[in-house]
Formats: sequence, C-alpha cells, structure tokens
Amino acid sequence: MRTTCFVAVGLQLREESARPLMQDYPILSHPELPTQAAALLAHWKQEGVDLSAVQALTPATENRLLTVLQHILTDTGEINVDHQDVWEVLSDATSLQFGMATGEGHSRAEVTGQQLLTSSTMLGDGSLPAHRMLLAIQSGMSAELEMDELTQILEYLMDQTGRQAEVVFGHGLEPALGEGIRLLLLVSRRIILT
Repeated sequence: MRTTCFVAVGLQLREESARPLMQDYPILSHPELPTQAAALLAHWKQEGVDLSAVQALTPATENRLLTVLQHILTDTGEINVDHQDVWEVLSDATSLQFGMATGEGHSRAEVTGQQLLTSSTMLGDGSLPAHRMLLAIQSGMSAELEMDELTQILEYLMDQTGRQAEVVFGHGLEPALGEGIRLLLLVSRRIILT
C-alpha cells in the first residue's frame, strides 16, 4: 500500500525532452532486494545516459545512492514504497538529490529533516524545481513516528525543495533504531514551465 500526496501550484506544463521517455522498470520475479537496488541503479544508468544526473555520478556518489536505494527497497513497513515508486523518481530526473539521515531525541523530526537536506548529495543542477519526491521514514519500536512529526518533516522538505512536487511517502518500523528515526530521500528535479 502506498500513499501519494499531490501538491500543485497553478497550472503545470512540463517540458518534455527530445529523448524518448524511459521504459517502465522491469520487475524481477524473485529478487533479492539489495540485488534489486543494484539492478535498478544499473538500469537507470543505462536508460538515462543523457541525463545530467547520470553523467554526474562518481563511484563514491554511486555507492551512496545504492545504499539509500537498498534501505528504501528493503523496508517492508506499514506504508511501503517499492521499486516502481523509486523508478518513477529516477526515470525523469534531469537532476537528482538524495540522502539519508538518522536522529533521535525531543526534536528529532526537525533536526533530522535539516540534517537530511544539508548532508544530501546533488547530481546535476540543484536550482531546478523539484518534480517528484520520495520520502521513506523508518522509526524505532520504542518511539514510533507521530503524525505531527510527519507533518513537520514534510512541510520542511517541501518548503526547501518546492511545493509543486509530487510526493510519495513510505513508513516502516526498524527495531534497531530504538527511539530514533531514519529519513531516506530521493528528489528528481527538472524544468517545469508554469
């Protein structure tokens, strides 16, 4: 099950590139999830060879992106995001912003949200408006994510990345986090004409 929140400001006209749209990501029949993350990344690199985000990949950023993808795809939480959700973000990313942050304590939502953006990696032009955002949140069993924390995180991220983006959200429990939360973020950026 997934929850999608659409946020739009005015009429959106999207500039389509001259290249054909990427095909849907092929679903593997019995994937081992970390292998699926690697396959998804390899497929994106092959299909998006002309995208500036793909061209900006280095071995170090590729390893960080693979780690984020693995965490997203191995989370089988209450509200799942899956490989198709990830592919929808990757497939049209002229620029891609991604990151992961963990925090705990009284103001964990605020602090972790800020840490997520300041430590995130940008592939391509960060000044482009956000087109799609995937946010996966994992929380520990002893202090599950509260609705006001979710609202605070989403509001902050949308204020920083742009409110015109389509947002896909997932949430799961990770016992090892204890009273902490982990935020995982993918943001595709591209030219949007209004």
